[in-house]
Amino acid sequence: MGKRLLTFVNTHTVIKAERALRMLGFDVEVVSTPKEISSECGMSLLLKGDQLQEVLDALRREGVGVVGVYEWSQ
Repeated sequence: MGKRLLTFVNTHTVIKAERALRMLGFDVEVVSTPKEISSECGMSLLLKGDQLQEVLDALRREGVGVVGVYEWSQ
């Protein structure tokens, strides 16, 4: 089971994405964005599991834009 870090443009978008994904049953966690990945927004979503495409599709339907997706091994 892989983990992915999803970054967003601002904190408001992270919270909106977390709320929508949790309501749809996805296992996500709000975490601090590592400085080596981005300095745009200090928060990201950690996706646990192999549902990346489903998550991206759900966020697109909800009108939430994702800035980046990164493999996460920590």
